[in-house]
Amino acid sequence: DEHVTKVGYQLYTEQKRKGGLALVDLDKMKEEYGYSKLGYFFQPTVEAVLRKNLKRYPCVQLYLGYEVLNVGEGTGGTVGVRAKYVGGLKEEVWTARYLLGCDGGRSIVRRKLRLRYVGLAEMERWLVLDVHTKDEKIAREWPHFTYVFDGRRPFLHVPLPENFRRFEFLLQDHEDAEEMTKLQSVARILDSIGIDSSKLEFCRRIVYKFHSRQVERWNVGQSFLLGDAAHCLPPFRGQGSTGMCSGIRDAANLCWKIAMVLGSCLTSSVVDSDDKSSPVSRTTSAENLSMWDDIKSMQSGTGVDRLIGSYELERSPHVQQMINHALGKPVPSLLFPLLFRRGPSYVAYGMTTKYRNPVAIFIRNVLFRVMMLVPRTRAYLEDDKGKPSPNITSGFVDDRSFGSGELFVNPPVVKNAKKILLDKAVGSGFTALAWNTNPKHYIGTAMQLLLRRIGCSYITVLPRGSKADEGVSYFSEESVCVIDEGEELKSWFTSRKAEFVLLRPDRFVFGHADGSLETGSLLVTKLSDLISGRSQLTIRRQKKFLSAWQSLALMTFAALFFLVAVLIFIVYAIIV
Repeated sequence: DEHVTKVGYQLYTEQKRKGGLALVDLDKMKEEYGYSKLGYFFQPTVEAVLRKNLKRYPCVQLYLGYEVLNVGEGTGGTVGVRAKYVGGLKEEVWTARYLLGCDGGRSIVRRKLRLRYVGLAEMERWLVLDVHTKDEKIAREWPHFTYVFDGRRPFLHVPLPENFRRFEFLLQDHEDAEEMTKLQSVARILDSIGIDSSKLEFCRRIVYKFHSRQVERWNVGQSFLLGDAAHCLPPFRGQGSTGMCSGIRDAANLCWKIAMVLGSCLTSSVVDSDDKSSPVSRTTSAENLSMWDDIKSMQSGTGVDRLIGSYELERSPHVQQMINHALGKPVPSLLFPLLFRRGPSYVAYGMTTKYRNPVAIFIRNVLFRVMMLVPRTRAYLEDDKGKPSPNITSGFVDDRSFGSGELFVNPPVVKNAKKILLDKAVGSGFTALAWNTNPKHYIGTAMQLLLRRIGCSYITVLPRGSKADEGVSYFSEESVCVIDEGEELKSWFTSRKAEFVLLRPDRFVFGHADGSLETGSLLVTKLSDLISGRSQLTIRRQKKFLSAWQSLALMTFAALFFLVAVLIFIVYAIIV
């Protein structure tokens, strides 16, 4: 928290000091999944913290100042990297089971794998200024994230920790990039928004071209691309300036799958052991032998393609949704919150920030103002409900649970008489949660063996007001007990008519079941079938984004509907 600023959110049609209209003006964003929806950090500081914390892991070796020369397939199912220290002559070759290319938009890994970007190469240029200042006037007048839709020059301001700030200005077509990064030009632009450049210490002045593309394939064999190496998102809606939000999602999705393949639960020492202390011995029944076959098939590669291959299937659709959200047509966002209780899976705002035509700007401002007068659409905008959810539609999830693929809630719970977030109570692997009982009651004995081998933890969720003995459930010594203090977990289980839920290591819902042994065992059986490769990955139909013509048709229909309703009301009033 000390390296993150939690600030408010402001959208203006023009600069506030020039009479700009505030479309959104929030001093504080709502929390979601236990954290503020909006938070900013200074990247060099965070990178320093990450590098420092790497020293805690003896299995990690950090090589700085090395240049990657080539990548390719190695021997014995490995991938090789050839590199040398910058300024040195000696080349080194490293080999591993998997290669993760996280080397940015100019990724050498992507080039060596001969993968190309597909999508829109954005021609607009943005002047990015990273500054440091302790000026009290700037801190007072610019306390929050601010996006100004000014048709002459849209710009945004981001408050960062430790008195750092970022400004981004859209450049006009006739403006020269090199000229605009000079101090004289920068001072002129900042002066136009009321900021004295002499109060600033400039850390960086650079012009970026933001793109809206993703790679044609996210992996070649055992080499994978993550972050900007796999996709470049536009800067709108807080995703594209560094790509870090989507890059973190990529890492969270892929790394647990690789760890599951390489981890101790799938090594030969575990697979070949005959664990006599296990509640169910390896040789007690044919069903148990099937569980061992599942683990062996994962290790040998039968189920690896299913698990690892789900990475692109799960991540690519959300990346494309974020691109469409930032650059697509804005019309649907005006109607869905008004006509329906829930909006679409996502709506687009990015294009509304870049209008240049005065007529279009006027219409946009009027429509946004009308939306802010209606409580439902106002809440829709202020709560940022139009942003695409990272939920998984297709991939390594159960195909029978309608709630599978959702990012699970992360509410405050009580454990050991202390209030913590649920994430702090569960383990780093698969997690089985049950409402007011031991999760093992919903799983057959043989199925428990598989969950044990993949490191599954068990959580019993007790209703608010319950008392637990120092966090250890009285249902089972192996099941940790937490108390649902805010009743958010109760609401989740109730709305999905579930008593038992199985979470993946990245906290997405694999599937859920009602209060019966049969449905719980079927859920774990599906997991077993996916691991072994006996079952195909779940494929669901993607929700389509409305085209311009569909949006126009919807607008026309809505206008006619309201017009007819008004006429009927007038006629009725006259008759009565």
